[in-house]
Amino acid sequence: MAEVGAKRFHLFGHSGVDPMEDRGIHMRWTRAGAGSLAAAAIAAFVYGSTLAPSVGAGDSGELILAAQSMGIPHPPGYPLWVLLARAAAVLPWGTVAFRVNALSAVLSACAVGLFYLLAARCGLRKSGRFAATLIFAGSTLLWDSAVQAEVYSLATVAFLALSLAAFAARSKGATSARSDATFFFVAGMALLAHQTLLFPALILGIWVLARRFRPRRLVAALAWAAVGFSCVLALPIRSAAHPWFDWGQNHNLTHLWDNLLRRNYGGLRQNPFRLDRTVDEIVCMGGLMAASCGVVGASLTALGTLLAGRARPALVPLTLAALTIPAALVAFVGFTPDPEHLAQIGPFLIPVLAAAGLWAGVGVANLSKRLPRIARAPVAAACALALLATAALHYRLCDRSAFRLPERYGRDLLEPLPRGATLILDGDNETFLAAYLSRVEGVRADLALVNRRGHVFGDPYGLTGVPRSKWTEIQHRVDLERLRSARAPVYYATPPEDLVRGGVRFLNEGLVYRAVLGSEAGLGAAGGNRRPGASRVASNNRDTAAWPKSTDLLPGGPERYGYVERKLAITYSAARAQALWEEERYQDAFPWFEDAARVGFDFPAARMNLAVAAAASGKPEVTLTELVAAMKLAPYDPEPSARLAVLFAVAGRYRDAAVYFERAYRISPSVELASNAARAWSLAGERERARYWEAKG
Repeated sequence: MAEVGAKRFHLFGHSGVDPMEDRGIHMRWTRAGAGSLAAAAIAAFVYGSTLAPSVGAGDSGELILAAQSMGIPHPPGYPLWVLLARAAAVLPWGTVAFRVNALSAVLSACAVGLFYLLAARCGLRKSGRFAATLIFAGSTLLWDSAVQAEVYSLATVAFLALSLAAFAARSKGATSARSDATFFFVAGMALLAHQTLLFPALILGIWVLARRFRPRRLVAALAWAAVGFSCVLALPIRSAAHPWFDWGQNHNLTHLWDNLLRRNYGGLRQNPFRLDRTVDEIVCMGGLMAASCGVVGASLTALGTLLAGRARPALVPLTLAALTIPAALVAFVGFTPDPEHLAQIGPFLIPVLAAAGLWAGVGVANLSKRLPRIARAPVAAACALALLATAALHYRLCDRSAFRLPERYGRDLLEPLPRGATLILDGDNETFLAAYLSRVEGVRADLALVNRRGHVFGDPYGLTGVPRSKWTEIQHRVDLERLRSARAPVYYATPPEDLVRGGVRFLNEGLVYRAVLGSEAGLGAAGGNRRPGASRVASNNRDTAAWPKSTDLLPGGPERYGYVERKLAITYSAARAQALWEEERYQDAFPWFEDAARVGFDFPAARMNLAVAAAASGKPEVTLTELVAAMKLAPYDPEPSARLAVLFAVAGRYRDAAVYFERAYRISPSVELASNAARAWSLAGERERARYWEAKG
């Protein structure tokens, strides 16, 4: 017992916990192993019951392809995840997609078990551990990452293992060198689980070394971190074998370094610094966290920050480490705080969710101490029921056990095409879903699939090593040569703008577009009907009476599904609406635009498309409503404000038009917007304001 008591941890000089209570903490942590296993087992069962049966949207198809082929996915390549996923992919049951999805469920269940141990290590009693674990395990961010192939479940395991190793390394004892080695080895490997873990690893590393800093200890720490990070060498080793899926082409250390720094994946910074955007980023991330853990979880977290008591010294370092992730997103990325980008960065915030769950657990435990004895049992029961009800609601939101839309979308891309046709793909969803079905499931293996960015199916455009600024020129030239020499039809999932501007026509055939050179374009069914100013996209008048609406593809309603999943569903109604629009059947197109906007309730483009369709159908009130909604969804996009200004100008409301032209100009200054604002103020009779904007124009 004395040995256990000697291993208490200290936080920058003093833990704030007396020796006898610290001894009790260690006894509880030791006994927490059984509770950890039980929590992991329950989580595995629940996550398994909601597991997606097939390939998912977003990165899921890409990651399953990487697992099946031992390929290299997008930067930084995730070698640790690929090795684990490859082991899962060779298991002898289910499809490859289901096996890799199951890996996410297992890793997320392991994360729940580790979280329970971490709660015990932080000194939470059983009631606090139960509440904290239920909030964490039942959060929608963690649950979503558990039901399909994603890297975030492994990243969550890495963060929690890093946190536990940090506590062990902060403890006094004869095994401090071994604890240091464990922590920094895990820190090195954590960087391969997800790049955002660099920041928590730095904070926790400083915290560990601050206990008894010595230069020799720092050197040993860096050495162990390098050993943990050495798993990254699996990327150039595997790339040298030339797998058919190799995103980074990491044939040598120079290419590997470029891949780790994302130089071949686009710039990191999305927007210049603006104080109002920074505030919006912070507020939106806070709202995303609160929505993920539910009203009850968020309330208990706030309560825990007030009632933390002696647990505060243990929670503060972990919280600071977790908060470095959103801080880095704001400082280095500067993302646009809209639904699309929040869907992308949401899983990065799971470590923050873990810290919030710990604070909530402390709040539950300390609240019961402050209540009269007669009220403790009823309050505890009420909290437990509220948390279980939240988990049940999240079960319904995250259940993907019958969700096969991504697989259907891939089949609808491939199966209608004529034998021997070529399909050119560009976006991630269309590329990796088609690649998975063709390469793994053997669907339409006769088709020639080409990725316009050269990440899969070889590199037919020769883009390896070429600066991204020159890609469009090369793609345009190669595509035109292919169209001139092709003996079988060539289709595109999305018509490239450079080809549209170059005179190539695209005939809509369901979810794809058949490319036709100018000399052949006159044979297109809608070639003679194209309205002035329309894009060179037409319909071939195929019978689409049985074409599904987007809302029909999302059982339980669109609100149950994430942004990426709904983006896939929108494609169906949007494709049908576009085909009818190009035939100038505006009244027929309107219900399809309306359905697309119903599914894309947080998609500014879907709301603006509905606004334009409503204007063409003589529904100005719908146009106004949809443009206002688009403007709220995309406050940093000038287009909704500019379109709203045009609507007011057409209606003769010139003052309102001028105000919205000014708003669009403040978002993105341009001569055209300034001139339009000046013209609107002039028509409104405000000559002084008009002269001011004429000077800007």
